[in-house]
Amino acid sequence: MLAFSGFNGFGQFGVDSQRSGNAFTDITLEKSLTGEQSVLHVAISWSYTAFAIGNQLILCGFLSSTPYSTLCLQISECIVQLAACDRFCLVLCKNGKLYKVRAENEAQLQEVKLEAEVQALPQKRTIFGEMKKASTQAEHAHITHIACGANINVAISEANAVYSVPSKIHQFSKHFRVKQLQCGFEHAVLLSANGDVYSWGNGFRGQLGHDVLRVEETPLLIEALAGIKINFIAAAGWHSAAISAFGDLYTWGFNSNGQLGIRMFKATSSGNLKQPTVFTLPQIIDLPACKCLRKSAGVESVDHLEYTAVECTPLRIYAGARHTLLQMNCGALYAAGWNAHGQLGLGRKVEYCDEFEHVECAESDLKDMQIVCGSWSTVIFKYS
Repeated sequence: MLAFSGFNGFGQFGVDSQRSGNAFTDITLEKSLTGEQSVLHVAISWSYTAFAIGNQLILCGFLSSTPYSTLCLQISECIVQLAACDRFCLVLCKNGKLYKVRAENEAQLQEVKLEAEVQALPQKRTIFGEMKKASTQAEHAHITHIACGANINVAISEANAVYSVPSKIHQFSKHFRVKQLQCGFEHAVLLSANGDVYSWGNGFRGQLGHDVLRVEETPLLIEALAGIKINFIAAAGWHSAAISAFGDLYTWGFNSNGQLGIRMFKATSSGNLKQPTVFTLPQIIDLPACKCLRKSAGVESVDHLEYTAVECTPLRIYAGARHTLLQMNCGALYAAGWNAHGQLGLGRKVEYCDEFEHVECAESDLKDMQIVCGSWSTVIFKYS
């Protein structure tokens, strides 16, 4: 299964698909990408979509200011990660090298040269016991994680160096391990293997979670989440989100269209009171009771399927420019935020949804599905 919901005005999800839709619609890939080769990777910008399998890369959409364009490239190495912004797509290969492809019809693969990492070699002594002069050597970074937004491009190396591509801005300790890296328009969020969350970049809309509206030049621990083991993070536009090991959902940043899952208006005795738009600290979100489709015991007929209340907790979270999707451990999918182009996949026309609402999808069990959010669209797929 490979389907999208949302904006398709430039043919980024196929020329035969409608311009925008309110429910998930199947995507037909180029024949070269439909073989049983490897894992499918998808990255979505506002104007084009990048697909990759093995060493093949395809960009579809608005290329060289021309809609319904397609660029096909074959790379010598296997592709393991993609990250897209409106101007170019970052491509990370299995050998740790990072490349860039511009959103142009005749674009070629360009290797990204990062600042060399300087490593100090162990000091040695002369035969008389004197210390020899310390020596260093420069090594090219082996990249393990990439992410990019409209005004920020981040890469993490195997040696835990953090790059604002191409410059090195921070160095974590050798024992540090990166689990996830996400970028919004102007900020980055990083999840470590031990469950700590760091953020940096522009925080003037509260997207950093530090309770201040300012710019952070280097990764800074989000103190409000310190001591809470976080399992999954998301960031896009001007908001961020995280799921804890206890199954709690936290969101923070800009809530212009309800993308935080927080109501934009609060009912009072005197009428509707407008809620704050910017939340500088992570907010724990109350989620609707989840109802999962379960088959009655011992009954094989589809007619006997019924909804049964079960204990469901958040599993993964995904973010677009002004919308957020939540994947539950039972397979249910929920969405909140801006929906002018149908990017929430709700199956009905609504301008926005300021609380998480269940997404009815043709695929009844989404536990094993991959989900990628673009600025104005969402893609779900199960492809290997």
